[in-house]
Amino acid sequence: MHDTIPAPAQADCLTAFGALRDGAAPDTETAIELGEGCNRFPPSPDLARYLSALLDRFIRDGTLSAYASRSRAGARAAMAELLGNHLNMRLDPSDIFFTRGGTEAISLTIAHLSETGHALILPLPNYYAFDQCAVRWGAPVTGYYRHDGTLHPTSTSPLARTCLVEVLPNGVTGARHTPPARAEPDFTLLDVPFQIGAEGPQPAAILRDRVHGIDLGKAALILTASKDLSLPGLRAAVVITRNEALLQHLARDRFERMAMSGDPVGEVVMIFYACLLTVVEAPHEQTAKLVRIAQDSVSRAGLAALPKEETYRRIRDHLTVMAERFRQNAHALDGPGSPVRRIPGMEPVGGYSAFAELRIPQERFLPWVTLCGRAGLRLNPTVVHGGTSAAWDALYPGGQLLRLNLSETPGTFQRGLDMIRLHARRPAPAQGLRKERSSP
Repeated sequence: MHDTIPAPAQADCLTAFGALRDGAAPDTETAIELGEGCNRFPPSPDLARYLSALLDRFIRDGTLSAYASRSRAGARAAMAELLGNHLNMRLDPSDIFFTRGGTEAISLTIAHLSETGHALILPLPNYYAFDQCAVRWGAPVTGYYRHDGTLHPTSTSPLARTCLVEVLPNGVTGARHTPPARAEPDFTLLDVPFQIGAEGPQPAAILRDRVHGIDLGKAALILTASKDLSLPGLRAAVVITRNEALLQHLARDRFERMAMSGDPVGEVVMIFYACLLTVVEAPHEQTAKLVRIAQDSVSRAGLAALPKEETYRRIRDHLTVMAERFRQNAHALDGPGSPVRRIPGMEPVGGYSAFAELRIPQERFLPWVTLCGRAGLRLNPTVVHGGTSAAWDALYPGGQLLRLNLSETPGTFQRGLDMIRLHARRPAPAQGLRKERSSP
């Protein structure tokens, strides 16, 4: 009987990823994956000590032994106050909903949008979860748009309601993408994957500019700390919205999947992160005042104490070194002998990701990527970052684009660039992926 159950549908980008990795070198000790979406910079030791103490406290005081969280209301109040201060906007505790990671927040929000008859307009490139959740929950994607706002309508019939998805900065390019010029959407989903590491305008200023005057009754903001803190295994995120239907959907899902249990560690991490973003942006002489404001906020909310001022200073210094690595590797893309070049308008403004184009075009791009994988260099090209072949062909015609992880150690990053240069001189094999999954 079970043999008749069809395999679940999946997004094109996941199918492409599986095909590209088929036969790739399995030795993770020697293989280099230059474009993985994971922060390779080590987490702050000071943050590790604080989290260890926090976990110990929660075990000893019974917080992790109880289903019902005793601090959830206080956590929402503190988060609303501190994040509201950072964004220069008034937030109420009822606007705050903690989730276990940004991917969970994306999935739950898209499920609700599908239930309420919304079609999606997605950026390209994008994080796989947007396309995959659209497939899983049956939300039609009616368009993709590139970094300059150019829109590619799909063949899917439009629905009465539309949700525009923005990722600020884009999780693949690291750049701020311009939304398409069209009528105001019925709903806006704004995902913020990272805020640390930038050249040019600071991500915080860009985010404040974007949310200024936003109607949270018709929008949701997703913020996660996992990428900036190099702790993807610590699933911590928050959804900010005043849309009552979405908030009810999130609450029902939590009850059905986790009963009354919460995530007290993740909640405190997000509150700490909200304060940290303010500390990172502000002049150093304001650190003591900003930390004191945050500590007073959590004290009034009855929450576990945040780190001391000196800990914030050391973590800020740690993140400054991390951002410098991002910049150093980004500059290597423009160096003499670099096998790739950055695309004007897609320069990273935040995070550890960049999107660059091969300087020496390959006759058959995806078979060449497969060949590199079998030689120990795993690359992530266009088609694994959302969309469809038609969308890539329309928005980035002729572009042989690769995602590059700027958080790698400079030595590993340079070795990866050297391997790209070496393989780019070789002709691609005749066999490989089918033409219909070819890159622009």
